Amino acid sequence: FYSLYGHLSLDDIARVTEFQYVIRGQVIGHFGKPEENGNWPPHLHFQIIKDMEEYKGDYPGVCKASEKEKYLSNCPDPDLILNMMQYVDRKR
Repeated sequence: FYSLYGHLSLDDIARVTEFQYVIRGQVIGHFGKPEENGNWPPHLHFQIIKDMEEYKGDYPGVCKASEKEKYLSNCPDPDLILNMMQYVDRKR
């Protein structure tokens, strides 16, 4: 599988290479400044991708409603790796 890490610092992105392997705990980047990321507050867009199709470094992070099933099939729930939902209070 492939993983997408969006909204990282442009300086950090310049140091990452395509098909580079990373290990748990390895720092691969820092949040980008708002002016580098469309003036969004600092955050990480993490996405798992099974098949990159014809894309090369520009895989969509969003899609049209009509494409939802295609992308849900190709992009599994990232919590399979992140395991963050265990911290969500589902009683709310």
